[in-house]
Amino acid sequence: MLTFKKILVPTDFSAGSERAYSVAQNIADTFGGVIDFIHVVPTLTYLNESIKRIGLPLDMDKDIYPQIIDESELKLEKAMDQYLKDKNKGKHITKINRRPSYAISEYAHKHDYDLIVIGSKGKDETKMIRGGTTERVIRRSKVPVFSVDDRFDKNKVKNVLVTTDSSNMSLVAFPLAVAIADAFKAKITLMHVVELYGSISENLPKNINKGELVSIYEGIIERVNRFLSDKGLENVHVQRTGVTYEDEVIITDGENSRSIQLSTIVEKGISAHYEIEAYASEKADIVMMATHGHSGFAHLILGSTAEKVAQYVKKPVITIRPDEDEFED
Repeated sequence: MLTFKKILVPTDFSAGSERAYSVAQNIADTFGGVIDFIHVVPTLTYLNESIKRIGLPLDMDKDIYPQIIDESELKLEKAMDQYLKDKNKGKHITKINRRPSYAISEYAHKHDYDLIVIGSKGKDETKMIRGGTTERVIRRSKVPVFSVDDRFDKNKVKNVLVTTDSSNMSLVAFPLAVAIADAFKAKITLMHVVELYGSISENLPKNINKGELVSIYEGIIERVNRFLSDKGLENVHVQRTGVTYEDEVIITDGENSRSIQLSTIVEKGISAHYEIEAYASEKADIVMMATHGHSGFAHLILGSTAEKVAQYVKKPVITIRPDEDEFED
């Protein structure tokens, strides 16, 4: 089972970024993790060049940045003291980088974090649900990213939505969803949209006696179990109940086992992201998805469907980028 023992919280000290603090503590309460805070000071390239041209007796590296770093460290320490429990409190990090999103994602990957918890909007607020820095962290990060706003309450997580286009790349979000649903005692909903202009699920075997949508559903469940087995997650599998679209995820722990309710939705729609947003807005508490599905090659990193959902859905979103071997497959 996946777990979150090492959590990184980026902050620019805005009200939007502060929303991630209590969420990180909630996750640490559940999984027993350690929380580190990171603040990235953007390099003031143009100001530095202007100072040099004017000839002012200032040096950014010697006179400005050390003071900013000291102030940032004090703010980080104060925020951690205010929002985190002592047993979950880790270290605070201040970096100087021209691209905050790059510094955050690279630091998380290099230091083996299990999860990045970030406010959906910081100071760089946009008309989209998720701000520019958060969106770029989602695009770049090799570590799962939990982007949240003030609507998240771990005690109200009842339905975890996982999106899939039936490819292995999209299924990388499934084990993470199992861990979250198991921790929060929630159900999982697996959603696949057959787009009118064509979907990868058209390649799944069809049983003329069962119809197109039921055949796709059964094919997806088979792929989920094959994916879990291929990834060595032998203690997790989907068990059919005999009721179409309603199954169970069985987690085996030694001689004991427990189950999570699994519902599958397969429906036709004009666009996957529209159908996902509509369902998530009404019935999901967390949306989980891989940042690269079958249709994702329209974008370098973030798949076109995942990109639209991540930008606009008004619910907490957890994204995970597939490993390189998934791209090769």
